[in-house]
Amino acid sequence: MINKSMPNTKSLIIQPFIPNYREDFFLELIKIFNFNLFYINKPKDNESFKLSSELNIDNLNSIKIGKLVFFNIFSRKILQSRLIISSWSPQWISLYLLLLLKNIFCIKFIIWTHGVSVRHGFQPRSLRDKIKLFFFNRADSICFYTENELKQLSPYLLKPKLFYINNTLNVEKIQKTKSVLKNNSDQLKKKYGITSSRVIIHCARFIKDRRAELLVELIVKMINEDVSFIIIGSGQYKPDFSVYSSVFDFGALYDEKTKAELFSIADFSFQPAWSGLSVVESMANGVPYITLKKSKDILQCVEYNYIIHGFNGFIARNLKEVWDRINNTSNNELKKMKHNCIGYVNKELALSDMVNRFVRGLNT
Repeated sequence: MINKSMPNTKSLIIQPFIPNYREDFFLELIKIFNFNLFYINKPKDNESFKLSSELNIDNLNSIKIGKLVFFNIFSRKILQSRLIISSWSPQWISLYLLLLLKNIFCIKFIIWTHGVSVRHGFQPRSLRDKIKLFFFNRADSICFYTENELKQLSPYLLKPKLFYINNTLNVEKIQKTKSVLKNNSDQLKKKYGITSSRVIIHCARFIKDRRAELLVELIVKMINEDVSFIIIGSGQYKPDFSVYSSVFDFGALYDEKTKAELFSIADFSFQPAWSGLSVVESMANGVPYITLKKSKDILQCVEYNYIIHGFNGFIARNLKEVWDRINNTSNNELKKMKHNCIGYVNKELALSDMVNRFVRGLNT
């Protein structure tokens, strides 16, 4: 049970920036736990949090020298706080100072972290991770995104309380939007001019590490087959999809009803690498997720661990395996996997559960 009468402390949450997908989490959290919310970087308009009168949100003034970030740890915003919950960023030099001085300031400190670096993994003997572990052990508590990362680091964290929250989206809202659609899959295909029997969706911002060239390679490999691709997303590394007749490119799309319709058409999601919350969005829509196996060249975020091979998606060794899963998964198998996706997110990735785990962690 959640203790809804949280201690009346002055609490501060620090984030790099407040992305739009985090809005619902904070709006639910504020109903249980009072806090002020601060961000370091101002995001682009279409990425940013919609400012709400229900939350106290402000910029934490900082100075940037190259990649290093400094903010004033003696500011009133810091000194008036009794609990600080901060994202972990190795470039935030002021975090190191706060962790060293928190007892003098009479501040409890919780680190909110992925735990394991997407680029470097976790190597406890490396200097990078030795430094991280030293400062993690100065914290009062550590909040991990997933249980997998908590288990990896827990043998090296002897002092702080550890908990995980299962990073997610508002899957309840996604499913509600989809549930009120009036048209079935065949009708929606007709609406969008898609005639193929199999449809693959890619819904994510195009950044370098998502390996869009592998998506293009798969499109070319399947160009003469009964397969169409739906593309949602923009970004610096987005290829020109206009040259492929099998691709339906919707660009940056923020209309939830249209997204729900497009996911309703899709049989699989495919993203070659850097699989993050797109895994959650796909499964919440009942669409199995395919990606490539994590390796030195294929970087994957912590949400990659939500994919259970053969149950709610596939983890392929190469594009040939991706091709095989798309073509040779029977309609009955696909129907079962779609059902598994919905069951998995409802059991493990509900937004209300993420909020409850977060509050339980604070109550410790």
